[in-house]
Amino acid sequence: MLGRRSLMYLAIGAFFGGVLMLLVFSSGALDRLAAEQVVEDPALSQEKPRHYVNAINWAKRFTVGIVAETPDRMVATRAGYGRIPGQSHVGSGIVLNDQGYILTNAHVIPTDAKKLNVVLGDNMFEARFIGKRDEYDLAVIKIVAEELVPASLGDSDKVEQGDVVVAIGSPFGLFHTATEGIISYVGRRNDAASTLVRNYLQTSAAINPGNSGGPLIDLTGRVIGINTWKLAEQGEGTDSIGFAIPINVARRVFDAIIASDDTARDSTISSVPRSISTAFLGVVIDPGFRPEAEQGALVREVVYGTAADEAGIKAGDLITRIEGTNIDGLDDLRKALMQFQPGQRIKLTYTRNSVAHTIEVTLRD
Repeated sequence: MLGRRSLMYLAIGAFFGGVLMLLVFSSGALDRLAAEQVVEDPALSQEKPRHYVNAINWAKRFTVGIVAETPDRMVATRAGYGRIPGQSHVGSGIVLNDQGYILTNAHVIPTDAKKLNVVLGDNMFEARFIGKRDEYDLAVIKIVAEELVPASLGDSDKVEQGDVVVAIGSPFGLFHTATEGIISYVGRRNDAASTLVRNYLQTSAAINPGNSGGPLIDLTGRVIGINTWKLAEQGEGTDSIGFAIPINVARRVFDAIIASDDTARDSTISSVPRSISTAFLGVVIDPGFRPEAEQGALVREVVYGTAADEAGIKAGDLITRIEGTNIDGLDDLRKALMQFQPGQRIKLTYTRNSVAHTIEVTLRD
């Protein structure tokens, strides 16, 4: 009895199921479901605007980083005289012609600078000082290099409040950094400073230490100003209130500075570029180590798989020399490694358990 009843239920279910499928097919619902595709957000299918990308890529070809090194100084102390190590000052600049002349701010070049280096792309070039005009805060330096791309210059007299702009430079040593904003005001004065510039371009693009001397560009990549300073309140920089020297003013000062240059002095600087990809040893140095009787950089940790690890350097070792240069702390070690490129093999001297060892290390990037 139960088997017959089950068969009856199956027959009834099959009948109604068949009727339902017939209705679905006749309505075309399945065809519509098969034809319909998942539609993505229209914003994802649109090509992104290339204005910023193209303008920045073009401007990076003529925007440089500038590293000015100052010598050590002797200062008077209660115990006699002490030595203050030299410092590196970082700024930015613009290649203005294919002869290698670079425009920057005068305050980027310290008066006691002993060495000037220019970072262009992935290479570093030695530079020489040409001249400056402090009353405009503008200076010119020069490198000897091939296939330079001069800056494309706009007309700063045609700049309007509200124009979109990009500042490019080396804030805090971060070369080729771009920040975006607008022209906040045209013709701003700076009565607090002794300057002959009377019509600064005010911008909301972020300008920080290291941006000085770099270009303020429009969305075609043309330079309309030289980033120079930002508003400071009681010594603290104020975001989004920066100022640039109009390029029309800067270009006239540039022409006046280079007019008296003696190109024969180019022989005093090297035209051989150096890679800015400095070699990596792979050690963590204890910054608080101050040996009383020994000089050196104390290794706190060795990074696994690096050049130092493969060479057998261990935590607790005291690195004292690299290729004949004495090492006395983290700063000395950094400066020494900056002279070498990845792949170079160097001689390194270290002390372990009061015993000196000299080994060869193949540096990496």
